[in-house]
Amino acid sequence: MNRACACFAPSPWLASKNFDMKKFSSESDLVIDLGMNNGDDTAYYLARGFKVVSIEANPKLCEHAKKRFAGAVANGQLSIINAAVSDSESEQVFYVNTVNDHLSSLDAACASRDGDPLNPVSVQGLLLSSLFSKVGVPLYLKVDVEGADEMVLDQLSTVHIKPQYLSVEDCRFGFRYIEKMSSLGYEGFQIVDQSLVPSMKDPFIEWSFAAGASGPFGEALRSPWVTGEELLEHYSRVVRTREGVRLAPRTHWWDIHARGAVA
Repeated sequence: MNRACACFAPSPWLASKNFDMKKFSSESDLVIDLGMNNGDDTAYYLARGFKVVSIEANPKLCEHAKKRFAGAVANGQLSIINAAVSDSESEQVFYVNTVNDHLSSLDAACASRDGDPLNPVSVQGLLLSSLFSKVGVPLYLKVDVEGADEMVLDQLSTVHIKPQYLSVEDCRFGFRYIEKMSSLGYEGFQIVDQSLVPSMKDPFIEWSFAAGASGPFGEALRSPWVTGEELLEHYSRVVRTREGVRLAPRTHWWDIHARGAVA
């Protein structure tokens, strides 16, 4: 988790998509950690008792996680997949930032924007629809894939049943992200100040969130859910203007959370 902005060119949004059938996976017991990194989020989801599938493109981080979570892997609660979400399932070049692995990306310019050295590695590309077909649609999809977050939102338009809960790192495209999430059928929204995550509490379990972790999700969030229109208005007053002028201090950064329709 970090405050850096997405660097991929925006994916074309198919406005003609038919979103009349909006179904959500409210009965699922699965969480997908898309962008596992050091595994702190995965540890929290496991502690909550969820089945977890964690996706990470950096092979060294995957090996570390397999050792850290050996018990959960052995008993089937956790699956770790070394892959990068992409627009195809061909082999991809993933650029590992050797100074700050949070910045690693499929986009070299994005990964090296602080001038850090990169280590290119080959990794399997992964389509979201294929992932859901293999492991199931999660209750919650955490998206923190440096530079490819919008690609994930676009790929969600191709799946019939969507995660009940969804979060994505804000970066500088928050207006577009909120609008796309609304178009996908999500009706409830919250924006979470990630700089405050270490002080947050989960109402269901005793848990201390590490700095840089994504924090609680879904009904563990304590703020009220608002509509997409209400969040857009709040975002324009607190985070940045429509013209791109940042309003908040750079010590603060956000995740946007969305909730599907509640029966």
